[in-house]
Amino acid sequence: MHFVIYLPSGFYAAIASSVVEILQAINVLSDSDIFTFEFVSKHTHAVSRSAISFNAATKPAKKADVLILLAGAGAQAIPEHNLLAVEAKRAAPFIKAAQRHGAIIAATCGASYLLAANGLLDGKRATISWWLKGAVQERFPAVRWEPSRIVVKQGNIYTSGGGFAGLDLISNLLTDLGFAKELKRVRKIMLLPPAREFQSPYEIPVTEMIGSFEKQLSKLLKDNMEVISLDFLSKEMGMSSRTLSRRFREELNTSPGKWIQEKRMEIAKKLLGETKLSISEICYRVGYEDLASFSRLFSNTTGMPPGEFRRETGR
Repeated sequence: MHFVIYLPSGFYAAIASSVVEILQAINVLSDSDIFTFEFVSKHTHAVSRSAISFNAATKPAKKADVLILLAGAGAQAIPEHNLLAVEAKRAAPFIKAAQRHGAIIAATCGASYLLAANGLLDGKRATISWWLKGAVQERFPAVRWEPSRIVVKQGNIYTSGGGFAGLDLISNLLTDLGFAKELKRVRKIMLLPPAREFQSPYEIPVTEMIGSFEKQLSKLLKDNMEVISLDFLSKEMGMSSRTLSRRFREELNTSPGKWIQEKRMEIAKKLLGETKLSISEICYRVGYEDLASFSRLFSNTTGMPPGEFRRETGR
């Protein structure tokens, strides 16, 4: 079984190496060359973000049974969606070839953007790095995004969340290919972390990307979470409810109600992960009076109930 691994500009060397190490470890344990692999890239010397160079081919030497797409956009590159758009064009020939050959296609981290930009995810379920979820939901509305999940499989397409979620992706893929027994041994030998289902516990607010309008709103939010509402914001911002709603649409591409709800959930996650406050107290602190409604909304937002979220974050 031949793996072709696409290396974009600024990829994570640790992910590329880990995928290959896992494949080679299964080969050693099986005393057979079950898996072969090669790196492909725009350049014959693909350089990672840590300046580690990988030998790569500009065209695959063999037909891919599995194409793995890495991505180079990190959390600090949120506004640089044009970089991902460029990578989508560069990766297109490899993606199209894999499609023609009926290969499995797996995208790690932000590489789901590459698949979406090439039309492979329309009407399909997919996940992506949590810091890109807003951008892809706006740009690719035909995709059924599930950004709280670590790995999503839809047919012969696998997508995964940010960073080292690529390890969860390769584990899921190899299990589905029938190598669960070998993978279990490799996980023990390599001390790989336990399999995870959700990436929502690992999200952090990206405050440096907030514009002046949202900064004003966030200041009001900080000490008024329990009473925050459209009327409250309108009064404090000195504008009518209609004008405020228009500003939300123009500058944040959302409604005041949805923004307030997202911020409540964001603060609830922070309190669950960083304090020992009871779930009931957190519910009231973020502006909800009914614990059952809060828990249901939290589960719908993050993919897990508040108690499980807290356990996942280690409190």
